[in-house]
Amino acid sequence: MFDLIAPFYDRLLGSMEDLKPIEDYLKGPVLLDLGGGTGRVSQHIEDSFTRIILDESMNMLRQAKKKGLYAVRGYAEALPFPDESVDTILIVDAFHHFRNHRQVIEECHRVLKRGGTLLIREPDIDKFSIKVVAFLERMALMRSKFYSYRDIIDMAKGFGAKVERGNTFFNLILKKI
Repeated sequence: MFDLIAPFYDRLLGSMEDLKPIEDYLKGPVLLDLGGGTGRVSQHIEDSFTRIILDESMNMLRQAKKKGLYAVRGYAEALPFPDESVDTILIVDAFHHFRNHRQVIEECHRVLKRGGTLLIREPDIDKFSIKVVAFLERMALMRSKFYSYRDIIDMAKGFGAKVERGNTFFNLILKKI
């Protein structure tokens, strides 16, 4: 599905220009935008970072490359990076699309440097409007699986966690300890 909507994706979802809620957690020179698609988030992060977009969809990655971003095709469950090679990992509105969520957390832990940050911004399944979105995605035969921030924290042993909740999203900030 994402290959089909790639040329229109940014217009459908809108941009992520307002990074204020997360920008304080972006550290180090290497930032991995996991499931970052077209780079709609990473394109607004300052150029001092090496911004890597990893996604399964070639068409989404083509859009990211048009923005001058470094794009890598791969799977979140098997990251093509060495151990402790990334300072920050962002997963914005994508965690629910991965196949094996626990394995994704383990891979993030593997590639993050000690003291590195995994920031997951995800729709808050405890909110009624997100329950509707989850139902609609199931009806559209998407493989989405939404978790509460508490469930993700349970998956994330070896991380220290902080949660910030908004109206429809939560930011889960996990520090590799």
